[in-house]
Amino acid sequence: MRKFNVILLAACLAVLSSCSGDNTVARSTVTVDISGLERLENGAQYQAWISDGVSLTPLGRFTDVEFPKTFEALTGEVDNATQFFLSVEPGNDSSPEISESILLSGNFVGNAATVDVTETFGSYTSASGQFVLQTPTDNVSTNENSGLYWYIPSTGQPGLKLPTLPSGWKYEGWVTLIGNSGEVDVSTGTFSNVNNADDFDSYSSNINPGPDFPGEDFVNTSILSQLYGITTYPNLLNREVFITIQPVFDNTSGDGFSVTPFVLRPLVGTVTQEAGSGGTNTMQINTASFPVGRVTK
Repeated sequence: MRKFNVILLAACLAVLSSCSGDNTVARSTVTVDISGLERLENGAQYQAWISDGVSLTPLGRFTDVEFPKTFEALTGEVDNATQFFLSVEPGNDSSPEISESILLSGNFVGNAATVDVTETFGSYTSASGQFVLQTPTDNVSTNENSGLYWYIPSTGQPGLKLPTLPSGWKYEGWVTLIGNSGEVDVSTGTFSNVNNADDFDSYSSNINPGPDFPGEDFVNTSILSQLYGITTYPNLLNREVFITIQPVFDNTSGDGFSVTPFVLRPLVGTVTQEAGSGGTNTMQINTASFPVGRVTK
């Protein structure tokens, strides 16, 4: 009888051990290595995701751009993953859903995926930009080098040729001015349509309407002084000008402009043609700077 009790006890322990082992959840890692990102500010965060083509699995959020980064998920989710996504999320957003601002994506081939912006934004090989200096919103004739607009006055045509952006993104114009602390990137406003004025005009005067194209007069020295210490009309000649693709919520003031430019800068240029010269300033494609990466599982 005693021997039987010992055998029974051993069998029970084996069963309990087996049950305990069933409660162990297997997890696997996903390694993300991306170049070309910039650290996010003002609460915004990057978030990594994997997908099996039906459902998304969040891997984790981050703001720094130190790579490679390693994330964990259930082994089944990792093994079944066919896609990787990197989104930009507002920092105050507790929603488990992915935002519309998907930045990078790629499909796994075996255990690796090359990720870039192509699926989100398409091709910029045909993009182009032209702009002129002028300040049409006031009646001052001596400050024409203090404003810029993306259009061609001789034809009345838009000066920008850009792909239509998906939901979650807008274009934004920028010029690098000299403020009280040195160079500062100042927004000309966000926009979605190159054939219409942008969403911001607070640096302009309200005496006359501006062209129906993206751009800005930098003649409201009251606001420019408060924000950047610029107390006189800035001369834009030889200044850097660029277009960004911005997450619609990223660093946005709510008034049609952003505080800081996002990393995606498809067009860049320098002002070489001053106001009244009869020529337009041209921009160059800058997509070689777009972030790219590799994800392994």
